[in-house]
Amino acid sequence: MHKAFKITADIEIRKNGKLFLDNRRIELLRRIRFSGSILAASKEMKISYQMAWTYIREMNAISPLPVVTRQRGGLNGGGAELTEYGHSLVGRFLSVRQKHEEYLSVLEEDMDICFSKSR
Repeated sequence: MHKAFKITADIEIRKNGKLFLDNRRIELLRRIRFSGSILAASKEMKISYQMAWTYIREMNAISPLPVVTRQRGGLNGGGAELTEYGHSLVGRFLSVRQKHEEYLSVLEEDMDICFSKSR
């Protein structure tokens, strides 16, 4: 069924007024998980390494447990990884986002029904 209306909204999770998670930060976490590197993840997302680190520092500061840990250079170079808690945050956020998208779809159907009756 074609929907005449499209409702869009993004999810932001905040704590004490500070941004904790949103789509961009979740994407960064997902890319760190697959690449094992903050630098690689930031390049893939076309954001600066400094911005990626700002996101990570903010998430780690707000979170009750670390979200990302890093290992400084060495023989094999440095790296970063999501903690178990970080993995669970990504999964929970994606679940909330899916439910949110389903709800928006229901609202769109309501809008279509409402406006098709008014014609």
